[in-house]
Amino acid sequence: MSEDGYPIEDEEWVSAEGAGFDATTGRPWPSDDGAAAGQAPEAEHAPDPTETPADDEALIEEEVEAPDPRVVISGIEDLFGRLGAVRTGNVRVRGANATGHRAVAINTLTVRTGADGSERVWCEELTATQVRQMGDGYAPTATDELLDQAINRDPLVRLAGADGSGRHSTACLALARRYGPDRVAVLTAADLADLAGVDGLFTSGVGYVVPDPGPPGVDGLVLAGLATRAANRRCTVILLTAGGTEYGLSVPTVVHRAPAPVDVFAAQLWRHLRGDCLGACAGECQGDCVQSYLDDECLSQPALKAYLAGTPRPWEVVQVVAAIAERTPSGNRLARALDQLLPQQVRQRAREILAPSADTYPGGADHLRAFRLSCAVLAGQTVTEIHDAAHRLLRPYLDEPVSGPDAGLRGPDLDALLGGVLSQAVVIEPDDVASSRRRLRFRPTEEELRRNLLDVAWSEWAPERLLGWFGALARSTDSAIRQAGAAAIGWAAGRDVDAALALVDDLARAQRARVRQAAGIALVAMAMQRPLRHRVRTQLSRWASGRAYQRDTVARAYALGLARLWPDVALAQLRLAAQFRSQRWHNSVGRALVDIHESGQSALMLHELARWAVSGEPELCLHAARTFRLLAERWSPAPDDHWPELLDLLRANAVPLFDLVVLLRTALCLPATAYRSWRIVGYWINQADGRLGVADACLELLRAVITTPQLRRRLRHQVRHVWRPIMPQNRLLPAVAQLAVEDLT
Repeated sequence: MSEDGYPIEDEEWVSAEGAGFDATTGRPWPSDDGAAAGQAPEAEHAPDPTETPADDEALIEEEVEAPDPRVVISGIEDLFGRLGAVRTGNVRVRGANATGHRAVAINTLTVRTGADGSERVWCEELTATQVRQMGDGYAPTATDELLDQAINRDPLVRLAGADGSGRHSTACLALARRYGPDRVAVLTAADLADLAGVDGLFTSGVGYVVPDPGPPGVDGLVLAGLATRAANRRCTVILLTAGGTEYGLSVPTVVHRAPAPVDVFAAQLWRHLRGDCLGACAGECQGDCVQSYLDDECLSQPALKAYLAGTPRPWEVVQVVAAIAERTPSGNRLARALDQLLPQQVRQRAREILAPSADTYPGGADHLRAFRLSCAVLAGQTVTEIHDAAHRLLRPYLDEPVSGPDAGLRGPDLDALLGGVLSQAVVIEPDDVASSRRRLRFRPTEEELRRNLLDVAWSEWAPERLLGWFGALARSTDSAIRQAGAAAIGWAAGRDVDAALALVDDLARAQRARVRQAAGIALVAMAMQRPLRHRVRTQLSRWASGRAYQRDTVARAYALGLARLWPDVALAQLRLAAQFRSQRWHNSVGRALVDIHESGQSALMLHELARWAVSGEPELCLHAARTFRLLAERWSPAPDDHWPELLDLLRANAVPLFDLVVLLRTALCLPATAYRSWRIVGYWINQADGRLGVADACLELLRAVITTPQLRRRLRHQVRHVWRPIMPQNRLLPAVAQLAVEDLT
């Protein structure tokens, strides 16, 4: 198999896997000499005891932006889904190079080493058979034509592309098209400067592929000398590089574009099945059965379609094709084979990403691992925030971000941190036009890789440290970071529910409202895993009768989406939370009740609210009136968008009139809600003008509500001094004014 994964028959390979995530040190992280991973943050200032009675802790008043439950759940859903050739000295071993009794060596190997005997330069001339085998199953790309033009024009051409993307095969085949399949060679040197010191290295009329020797600086004079030598010998050199700007403008560059995975799959399947008849051909087989198997069986599999829509490397696709072509399964057998094969490959990619070599980045392998895991947890955030989170993972006792607000990683730094595999799976995009910040997100087709990165980290590293890091993120001052950390805690509950719940319980006791909000998000993430729902309900029941901060966390969790799961349980526990004065300054209860209404449980929710309104408990009455006012401001969707949503439900007999009467009367009478509630009624009357159905429903409800002298007196005031000056031509106002003088007693 070539460097980039295309097969060459009888080529011998050995596994390049290391001994775990760091074969050199055998450990994932430096030793923890500091605060424990799960150490609680330094204490906040205690609340003012004069604000609330001692038996009802005062919640710190704090403006916390309430996230949209749909956005939170969407973010949580995103979270919850090549071998090198054996070399010895200056010889590359290919073919069945067997040793021992009755061993037979096949294939032809031609090697010429440097004349200086330094063993720093060697040249392998590929045979025509090797080149033809390389082209058999090759998937053409748009790069081929550009490269053909470049090598016809210049003696030295740079082909820039990621390792494993197919650039080696592309270069060899381009040279074969120019000089012939038996006139291609591979030059390997420890440094490009070594090529200039070997006499007689180039042969006229031969194309040479030179793999990138690596980090040492590139001298422009060396490149110029190399190009001159190639031109004098009438040959062509293609220099393979991973990209970057260190080569300047002195070398013509062609950017290699890897072939589409589906094209690689089709080409390789044809290669494996060429000459085989799959049994559906009439007469002599013309290959129609293979095309039918490709289109109707393979490419119709949802799992394979999703896999090929991602960013698998060519050699990974080759492995999948080889496994399929061995038995050509179909239907359910093919689906089962893919369900076993594809996840294993994605998990192996995750292990490769999190097992970097220590010499690929100055900060070491630990820094690389931390940054790449931060990419998985904080996908969608800026590169600077991800980098700061990586430092926090390495140093959990760090209180402040390491870099400044304007710090950022650029070019080679970020490329080195990501590595070739991860960089293909993510997208780096500008945060906004006015800012130089950049955001990192996973491609939609690579969310499975993101989840596997977390799985690998959890299984191979210290879970306690990861949980402590998730907790630190959940306490961040940035709302997006908090949400990501909370979602990660919920994900971790699927691996260790007791440890995750202990961490969430600590967050639920926090004085800061933003931290309790994160605890609610973590509970939502846990509840999205069906086996954990019973534990979540048990925890919510315990908190609902607990301390003030815990009750507030219950309300926040239901407001974030849990109310849709258990509306009846939610109503009972929200009542317990709403009874305490501390909830007067927060709208979590109201948002949870509205969420129940939106889930289609309007009748159940309004009936419970009516019970709150007549309970005689001031706090429950206040929450009932506030929630009714929120619902009264909603309008039905088109084509009934001229109907207030509550009146539309009343028209459809979806809610009882009695409950609406009780709630509207409470909202109109309570001082805290009266002003805005009367304004809403006025807007109803304004929109009902000229619409007979809406007008009748509005009058029916008001007639049942305005039954006391106090309400009639307030209605007369509204008609005379507020509504008539604003809408003097309204034809419904006379009927409304008549309600103020009717004596229904």
